[in-house]
Amino acid sequence: MSRVIAAVTGDSAAEVVLSTATAVGRLFGAQVEALHVGAERVALSTAARKAGVTAVVVGARGAHSGKRPAGSTAIGLITLQPRPVVVVPPDAPLRREIASVLVPLDGTATSAAALAEIVELAHSAALRIVIAHVHPPQALPAFSDHLPHEVRAWSEEFIARYCPSARDASLELRVGEPHEHVLDILRESGCDLVALGWRQELARGHAPVVRRILAETPVPVLLTPVGSDQMSSDVRAGEGLAGTMRS
Repeated sequence: MSRVIAAVTGDSAAEVVLSTATAVGRLFGAQVEALHVGAERVALSTAARKAGVTAVVVGARGAHSGKRPAGSTAIGLITLQPRPVVVVPPDAPLRREIASVLVPLDGTATSAAALAEIVELAHSAALRIVIAHVHPPQALPAFSDHLPHEVRAWSEEFIARYCPSARDASLELRVGEPHEHVLDILRESGCDLVALGWRQELARGHAPVVRRILAETPVPVLLTPVGSDQMSSDVRAGEGLAGTMRS
């Protein structure tokens, strides 16, 4: 049976980490195991790399403080582990079930592939799925004067292409910089979980959406690593979708 590991420390975040791990375990159909994390994190690293581990759940930090998006244990896990990691903010509500999930997608095949499993699981569990997409101003599709119809058609095609297993998902569209809008969409949607695909790089200038979400999210964040082998197909897919509205 697959496992979800709850990385528990001695701070006040332990209870919410365990409750989140229980909810994530139910979503993945996985057994939950608690592992105490002390100053040495070798045991956690070893356990997380073993076969059968679906995800690791860890607290962002004991309390809201500091300039980093998360504490050292969480940063070490999300940047080094090849498996999904759920980062739980210290003041997240206790919950045993997940009823809704926000899935921000950038319109590339890579991000869609990385989050396909959570979308399929959410759909199978009859969760409410909210897809978020932020158009950079320079990449905004060219719509004609039939705006409501064309926006609806574009939205339907976006979901069909990048979330084919969740045709009943709702799509929230914004224009601007993604890191400026995704957090607002999360708060407005009231989702219990936000799922992001990313390249495990938190250096300055990288992953602005992940950094902003980790620093300010009110709910747990599921981070799934993505590869770079699909970059060329991503460009073609994005251009093809935008082109349908220009033709």
